[in-house]
Amino acid sequence: MSASALEGAPSAHAFGGALTVSFYDATGAALSGQSAYDLARNKADNLSNGYANKVVTALVNPTTLEDLNPGNAPLTPTINATNLTFALPSASAAAVAITWPTSSSRGYSQVTLDNGGAGFGASATVNFTYQAARDLKTRFDTALATRSSATPTFVASAAFTSAQAQLTTDYSTMMAAATESARGKYGWTVLGDIHSAYDILLKDYGQQLAKYKDENSLGSPWLGTTFDDATRSNTNTILGYAQTATTPTGVTANPQYGWVRIVFDIGTTPADYDAAVKNAHAKKLLVMGMPFDSTSARACLPVSSPTHCTPAEYQARFKLYVDHFSNNSNAALNIDAWEVGNEINGEWIDTNPSTGVYSYGSGHIATKVAAAADYVHAHTAASTVGTLYWQVATSNYPLNSTFTWATNNLIATGYASKLDVVLLSTYIEDAPLGTGFDQAMTALATMFGSTPIGLGEFDYFYTDTSRYFWSLTHLNASSTQAAAGAARPALATQYYSAALAYPTSVGGGFWWYFQEEASGTAGSNLRAAIKGVADAVYFG
Repeated sequence: MSASALEGAPSAHAFGGALTVSFYDATGAALSGQSAYDLARNKADNLSNGYANKVVTALVNPTTLEDLNPGNAPLTPTINATNLTFALPSASAAAVAITWPTSSSRGYSQVTLDNGGAGFGASATVNFTYQAARDLKTRFDTALATRSSATPTFVASAAFTSAQAQLTTDYSTMMAAATESARGKYGWTVLGDIHSAYDILLKDYGQQLAKYKDENSLGSPWLGTTFDDATRSNTNTILGYAQTATTPTGVTANPQYGWVRIVFDIGTTPADYDAAVKNAHAKKLLVMGMPFDSTSARACLPVSSPTHCTPAEYQARFKLYVDHFSNNSNAALNIDAWEVGNEINGEWIDTNPSTGVYSYGSGHIATKVAAAADYVHAHTAASTVGTLYWQVATSNYPLNSTFTWATNNLIATGYASKLDVVLLSTYIEDAPLGTGFDQAMTALATMFGSTPIGLGEFDYFYTDTSRYFWSLTHLNASSTQAAAGAARPALATQYYSAALAYPTSVGGGFWWYFQEEASGTAGSNLRAAIKGVADAVYFG
């Protein structure tokens, strides 16, 4: 079956088979299966970065993005001379999620081949860029139509109108192409067009929706930054940077868009953070307390000889900090929200820190999160926040894939009801979003219903991140921090804004290395990018 013949949903009894995917480069030349797989893993930028072991594909539910690969081993396609082949599950139709450079100027995305939303339930052969462009165009059209009929109605900028016009022209050219080579060639062009237009749509509408909600008492946006060592001597200075970055220009009556996440490091005491919490509140910043980063959730005590953190140890430390920063006569010491679990689906939480052995569920993080949330609700008026980690095509273990884990550990258990806000941590250099941003956030919003959602953590190409993929500015594993610093403002503008483009979203962001990256010229530009979002929301 050719790609152009793929139409409609498979019959209910036709599940299984194999999806064969052929690839062409931007000139229309055929790619080998190995070349295509190397491109998905960004081999060219990662020769010294372990690209050969990077997981970049998954079989997923085309609507929920839950992983459908049998067992708990990641999907590995069969690499053939002229294509890649994916074995389809026998129980349901499936989409194939794969990392891919959708734009020469905007970088990598998670691309979902989903046959127009129906998934693939029987053997078929598709032309990758052609099918991906068609599927993504369907999702883009739906996203635009939804926001064009919503309240507020999307107001197209000149940039969006231009990008959409280019997309319309190039899409017509692609659909008129008569050969697989030409379809593959023009598919590249259309993917790039959609990447640009989709980014503008989400950025612009996020700002428009947040302004509408703020003006109509439907909730102010969260523009968050993170302090991962708030005991440093420069903390108050950086808190001042966070204040100015999240306060609209010239506004003296601070609307309190600004949030700071304060990470309580292992080996410290609650009192070590009194000054930071009080100073943050003095600057009209709201505070989210974080007793456990995802790395310390697996090995909390003692620091010198880490053990697998037990539920009792987790709860005891959580209680210690909640008790200290709640119900104080000095309101400046009372924390506004508690992150009861960070990156809670990360497989590293299920990896024994002493032996390095992974065992699904061994970190007991779902029960830890539920108990911590119960304690917060019973003893404080603060909100509870749970943060998931974005990994679908790149998940090393299907059961730890974002939406699979959330379904099994939060929805099925009822623990989701204990979370007042659900956020998504994303390190796009490890697990791209790109054109998949809207699909991911929509799936998150759908899964958690009326519960507010948002971005809970991101950054770009800091020294201890994986740096496999790039977004908006082309960097590679050897890029300097100066180059990364120059690239970060564009990403901040896009993601702080796009995170606001959903009716139930608070925004968030919580730039992780803000304390390290906010100073100097590059830091000034990063702060200006965040402030630009605050200005756009407040002034329009």
